[in-house]
Amino acid sequence: MGLIVAGAAVVAVGLMYVVRRRSRVDLFFSEIERGAGIFAFIGTAYAVLLAFVVLEAFQSFNDARTGAEQEATTIVQMSRTAEFFSAAERAPVDGVLICYGRAVINQEWPAMRHGGRSAILQGWVPRLEEGLRGLHPHTPAQQAAFLQLLEQEDKRIDARRERLSEANRALPAPVWFILGLGAFVTIGFTLLFADRREHFLVQASLIAAITALVVSGLLLIWFLDHPYENQSGSIKPDEMERQLIVVEAEQVGAPQLCDTDGKPL
Repeated sequence: MGLIVAGAAVVAVGLMYVVRRRSRVDLFFSEIERGAGIFAFIGTAYAVLLAFVVLEAFQSFNDARTGAEQEATTIVQMSRTAEFFSAAERAPVDGVLICYGRAVINQEWPAMRHGGRSAILQGWVPRLEEGLRGLHPHTPAQQAAFLQLLEQEDKRIDARRERLSEANRALPAPVWFILGLGAFVTIGFTLLFADRREHFLVQASLIAAITALVVSGLLLIWFLDHPYENQSGSIKPDEMERQLIVVEAEQVGAPQLCDTDGKPL
């Protein structure tokens, strides 16, 4: 992204140089105060729009991260709650939970980068529900644990739905059009301040700084609008990886229902 910002700034400086060289007048604005007032209005309006969109995109990004973390935490909670039942009864649940976590990491996360979901992971969902239905609570402790398992299963469903919804959510095209138009007007208006009587370095610094800020804002929105991209700062299945290590360490005797990528054996 740094190269994109730098490249845009260089292009803007080049445009300023061309305008200065090809202009037939020394100064576009005979009254600098009038031009500065217009630019202040345009810049402020675009800054407000950019800030609003960044806030909305950040909220979406934060919801995606929260959903992923809650889903991973729920997997550990379900595994530990199932320990109130006998080893034979809880074995299918433990095995599916491990495969579910592996499928999230290795199957669904790559699919979410393109707005999709994993059919392999979806196949583990009914098997998890089947394992829960296979539990038969007898003691009061088991009955309480079973009710808690059902609540945790609801949390897992909601967390996954939140995670997937953010993978499919994107800013509408009209919003990107308005952002692009605002960026074009804001940067383009700066060219009207070209003054051959002033040192080129001053005007080059002005348009380069404005271009860098505008392009950086657009890139930030794009980054927040694509939370699962495989790049620095993106949301990765780190929490699921950590929690899966805990589950595998605590449930050593769980049946091996899948390979390391979460695919059924």
